[in-house]
Amino acid sequence: MTVNKQRLVAYCASGIAFRMVSTAYSFYYVKVFMNLYHIEAYWFQMAQLVYLLWNVLNDPLFAYIQDSTRLRITKTRRESILYCGPLLVTSFIIPWFPWGDNSWVVGLHLIVSLVAWDTVCSFMALTMSALFVELSDKIDDRILLTKYYHTACILGTPTVLLLEFTSDSLSNVKTFQTTTVLIAVCSGLLFLYAGINISSPYDLKTITRTNSDMDQSNQIDKNISVENESYCKQVCQYLSDINFIAFAVTFFFHVFHKYFVINFLGIVCDHLIPDDIFPKRCKKDFLWWNPFYICMVKSVYGCMVLAGIIMLYIGQGHTWCLIIFLMLDSCAISVVYAFFGMAQADLADINKTKYKRERPLSSMVFGTSSLIARPAISLSPMLVAAILDTYGYSQLKGTESSVELKHAMFMLVCCYPIIIGSIQFVSWSFFKIPCRSENTILIET
Repeated sequence: MTVNKQRLVAYCASGIAFRMVSTAYSFYYVKVFMNLYHIEAYWFQMAQLVYLLWNVLNDPLFAYIQDSTRLRITKTRRESILYCGPLLVTSFIIPWFPWGDNSWVVGLHLIVSLVAWDTVCSFMALTMSALFVELSDKIDDRILLTKYYHTACILGTPTVLLLEFTSDSLSNVKTFQTTTVLIAVCSGLLFLYAGINISSPYDLKTITRTNSDMDQSNQIDKNISVENESYCKQVCQYLSDINFIAFAVTFFFHVFHKYFVINFLGIVCDHLIPDDIFPKRCKKDFLWWNPFYICMVKSVYGCMVLAGIIMLYIGQGHTWCLIIFLMLDSCAISVVYAFFGMAQADLADINKTKYKRERPLSSMVFGTSSLIARPAISLSPMLVAAILDTYGYSQLKGTESSVELKHAMFMLVCCYPIIIGSIQFVSWSFFKIPCRSENTILIET
């Protein structure tokens, strides 16, 4: 079976567009509010708490809406991407233009920015994840989709590099703001292309078109309605699955580790890597290159733990060892994350087969796992910011920091992969997907 090229290209285009804005947003929002707006610790923690609570609520809510409602914008993946794309790029721009200097204004700005971004970002991420499940249930096709999708996403990752060079690491704020607007426009155009050309075989519009017999179409609608009535039961079915629990625990700590690297890698490099050893210009190249240095590493979690222990033993005085360690740690996160989509798709397929469903509950498996994992997006920066503030980071001006602060940063860099990698190694050992037949869902129209 050959994957429809139009859908494949559109799916990859949506990935590029999403990666363009999400990478830049995750990398810069903490740095902008802490280094440029000088947000107070109270307001930063408050914003992260609101972000955490909304993260917990919106993923299962949006999953329910996408899987159980009959609205065109929520039921069909094409319309979801087409109409939510402009909203996503608009929310991307909000943090980069200051609202005022008062502490409560800066705090409110961060709260609004995070809530607006997370609302549309979560909805879009669920849509794209559901598409991955629904385009095909054949392993070979999913490997093909994963390969092209993540290869295409490389084109969206260099937005951090672009912003670093054009703004000289946030030294030129006006140029930074202009560049973010240009990135938003390019991302919006790619979302528009994807929304026009992509569709899921399970979209109601597609089902209606491919079933000329009206009685058969009505029967499908009735089956979908029956599933809607037992949505809570379906969630409990996932939550009682040992494979899902193992995946969810691993995913939570992966997100926890990932957002430590995304939010604080730039800050850590500024303080732990001296300019005379690794010039500022080279740091920009390093920050751009490491997220997609894709390499296959056997027992990634075990290697993360081992690397953290070795780096802790070597010490922070060996700068080049620290640079290589940070690079490998970031690579390990990227490698593992690429396979999580496959695991979630398998969970959706097994649930569909086990409970004899008309269609996989693709949005729900991603929404329920996100319900558990998304709080890590807020908890990770909250924890790190609280630790750094105890060593005087909030009062710091420039990159001249105390020995105690540098040591705290170094310990965080080493202990994160050691502790989290150990937990993930144990939790992932419980994840076992049984062999299944190679039945497929029709992809070509």
